[in-house]
Parts: sequence; C-alpha cells; structure tokens
Amino acid sequence: MNWPLTGCSNGISPACSSMKPAAPSAHYFPALTGLRAAAAFLVYAHHAKPTVPFASDFFRLLFQEAHIGVSVFFVLSGFLISVRYSHSFQQKGGSNWVSYAWQRFARLYPVYFLCTLAALFFRHDFRPDSWILNLLMLQGLFPQFSFTGVGVGWSMTVEVFFYASAPLVLLYGKRLGLLKSTAVTLLLGVLLLAIGQLPLPYEFVPDWNFLIRSTFFGRCFEFYLGIWLARHFLLPPTSAPMKLRPGLLTYGGALGIVACMLGMAYLNRLAPSSPVLFHGLNNVVLPFFIGGLLLGLTREKTWFSQALGSRVGQELGKGSYLFYLVHYTFGFDILYFHVWPNKGGVLLLLAVLSVAGYHLLEAPLQKLVLKWQPSRPISETKSA
Repeated sequence: MNWPLTGCSNGISPACSSMKPAAPSAHYFPALTGLRAAAAFLVYAHHAKPTVPFASDFFRLLFQEAHIGVSVFFVLSGFLISVRYSHSFQQKGGSNWVSYAWQRFARLYPVYFLCTLAALFFRHDFRPDSWILNLLMLQGLFPQFSFTGVGVGWSMTVEVFFYASAPLVLLYGKRLGLLKSTAVTLLLGVLLLAIGQLPLPYEFVPDWNFLIRSTFFGRCFEFYLGIWLARHFLLPPTSAPMKLRPGLLTYGGALGIVACMLGMAYLNRLAPSSPVLFHGLNNVVLPFFIGGLLLGLTREKTWFSQALGSRVGQELGKGSYLFYLVHYTFGFDILYFHVWPNKGGVLLLLAVLSVAGYHLLEAPLQKLVLKWQPSRPISETKSA
C-alpha cells in the first residue's frame, strides 16, 4: 500500500538509528514492505526447491526449511497490527471493532476470493464442503482440506483467527503479558483439540502436532511477540530506547534466522518422528530472531534495509500477497510446466505478474470495498 511517508526519510534517519521512539504518524517502514516480498519468495523456494550450482547442499537445507517465510508473515502481522491499531483501540476501545474488521476484510478477502474461485475450478474441485470451507477461510482447521483451494489457505485461516483476536489482545494483552497471553490462547486451542476427538464427519484439529503446527492457537506466540516488540520498543509511551551497535539487530536477526533454518533441517534428519524440538525452534526461538530483524529494519540504516526499502523492494512487497496466493497452485501447474520450465524464471514471472495484479486488481478492489464501509473509518497509523 503506497501510503505517504512522514517522519524519517525512507523510514530511517539519525534519530531513528539511535532507537528512540517515534510518533505514531511516522510509522511507515519501506523495508518492512520489502520484507514481505522476501518472506513470500522464501515460501516459494520451500515449494520449488530450486537447484543452486554452488554450495548446493547448504542451499538445499535452507530451501527445505524456507517455510519460515510464513513465520516472518506471522510476526510481521502482529508487529504491524500493533503499530497501526493500538492507538485507536486504546482511545476508543471496542467502538472501532466494526471498522477494524471491515478494513481487514477489504485487505484480505477480495483477491483471496477470486484466487480461491480460480483455484477450485482449475483443480476441478466441486465438492460443496471444500467450497464452503475455502470461501469461509476455515480450511486450515481440517487436515483433509488444509491444502485445497489456493494451497496455502491453511495459513490464511491462522491469519483470520489472529485478526479476530487482535482487538482483545491489544486491549487486554498488556495486563496478561506475553507468556500468559500465549498460555491462555493455547488453552483455548485445547478445547478445539477436545472437539476434534469427537466422532465428527470430518477430521478436525486431530492431534497436538496439528494444533501446534497449523493453527493460530499453536502459532499465537509469533503474533504476540510482534505485538510485544512494537509495544515496548516502538510505540509511546511505553517504548524503551535502545542503544546498540548499528546493524546488530538487522544482521544478528538475519543470521539467527539462517541458524534456525539449518537447525530445523538437521532436526528433521536426526529425529523426524519427534516434532517437539522442531516446533520449539520454529514457533518460539525463531520468532525472536525475526523480531530482532524487524526492529533492525525499522531503526537501523543498513544496506539490507535500503535494498528492501528501495522502490523495487516496495513494489515487490505490494505484490507479495497476490504472489503468495497464486504461487503454489498456478506457479508450477501453468507457468513451470507450460510456459517456462525454469524455477528462477517462474519466480521472475510471478513477481512481475503479482506487482501488476496488485495495481490493476488487488488495490482497486480494496478501495472499492472500503467505500462500502458501514461505519466511520477507524483512525489507524500508517505502516508497511
């Protein structure tokens, strides 16, 4: 979304790099828009597993765990929702919930609806239950349907549950704290797990592994950590100044992410039947490094932040949602097998088409839906 930039030039200035809290109106971070593209490309690499001619074993391990792009999206969602809506909810409480829900709907659903329809027809999936669950964005709760529709829809179910819970977390999560909020949410997930043990027509949240891996209740820590980081290090009046070596957060976070990816790859090789350590690394340890990277990109002037925040990086970031939705089903079935049998070429084509699709389809649809908003728009802080 091409919002006007205020405050720090390109989101960064000497004042910003000293880690001092900024006013809410200054919270547009171009590098975080570019980071969305990097996260989407990581997920693409996980599915495509392209061959790299040099250091092939190293990159094979990285691509195997490049699903961590989804974790980047989750932490980033918590971070940006906190930046954009904390101020309004603290001022007006629940009176803004309808407007908030409409804005999230306009952002998430119109292009998802079109992509899902196209995917269901393309896959010749005409089962009524599949259509209902996919169009309601609930397929992620049912293992049988988790990868139907656009194929990555399970993560959209996780995102929707976060959006639904975010107002409560923003209003009351500070009282509970990060760990208690996570524990309460996980306990609510146990209720779903108990329901899943009943003799239902379809398999529903069948076991702990599914709960922790594929539902909001098991992945909530990633979102909550993003909220916690924004609340404590970005948003006044509770934000705390930090004085660290320039680049430490950015490069330390990035190296930590790579280390977690390699760690998960070796865990899969050494103990594939024991997911506890894997989920602990993916759901708990990894988010801290992602959070460090986010803070670094918002506060440190590095070549990484400049590249992600460049015009090209921002354009790719704008198209990243559409890229994420279409890469799994259409990227290979159409482009790779029928247009260009080159995984790098498919990535390039998808990136260009997704940016064009953002400007020609996604953004106009969002604006159209927002015009129908039934209540006064919520006052939100502009962010990446």
